[in-house]
Amino acid sequence: MNNGCLCCSVKGETVLALERLMDKAGKFDYVLIETTGLADPGNIGQTFWVDEGLSQLYLDGIVTMVDTLNFSKTLRGGGGSEFGRQIALADVIILNKMDLVGGEVREGVAEEVRAMNSACQVQYTHHSRVDLDGILGIQAYTTVPPPSTVKHEMSTGISTVTLTTERPLSKERFEDSLQTILWADQPDEITSHSDGQQCGEGDTQVILRVKGRVHTATSGWLMVQAVRGMYELTPIPDPPEGTKQHLVFIGSHLDTTRLQNAMEMTRL
Repeated sequence: MNNGCLCCSVKGETVLALERLMDKAGKFDYVLIETTGLADPGNIGQTFWVDEGLSQLYLDGIVTMVDTLNFSKTLRGGGGSEFGRQIALADVIILNKMDLVGGEVREGVAEEVRAMNSACQVQYTHHSRVDLDGILGIQAYTTVPPPSTVKHEMSTGISTVTLTTERPLSKERFEDSLQTILWADQPDEITSHSDGQQCGEGDTQVILRVKGRVHTATSGWLMVQAVRGMYELTPIPDPPEGTKQHLVFIGSHLDTTRLQNAMEMTRL
């Protein structure tokens, strides 16, 4: 990159750089993109779904590095909105500087992180030393994530809601409901409160990430992956008998009843 960094506002340059790399296909195994500390990974992640020039690449996962020592200060400070989105959209979260905090702080940070995004994997480290197998080849967008069980809403407003069902769904009605949740129900602009919360007009529900699997009457089992307004439904093999459908919603000010009602309308 010309300016040495990447953020959500330079996606055009990002695409050009990746397309140039594709001319050297076969000379590398992974492309690891390091963004700026204030980047929105959701905007960048959507690039891999909408740009035809990147068809040979696939999004493996989003990894967020968390400064455990300064976690609370960052989350509730001026950069809390961006920080919260980075946690909410992550498939792997690395809690760094664990050697600089006590046990109570470690447990508190881990609890808040899991409350904001209970569908992610969490790694603990210091000096940013990580096992590469834990952040490369994780196939977060090509494998079905396990259902999440945590439901807490922290002071940031970000939380996780998991819905399960056994009855088959109508694929058409499911897509209609998903599109309404991702598009029609979203505020035109996401703003930030002084306390770091991110919200739209009137603290409306903001969906940042959706993942899971559903069983439709006409198309069988489908894996669901969504980042912001972009989503993908991919056919998957039938799971073991008795497997429940589940959808994990990650976002701010989630309305569980509203999400449940939307999904109820898709059942046959």
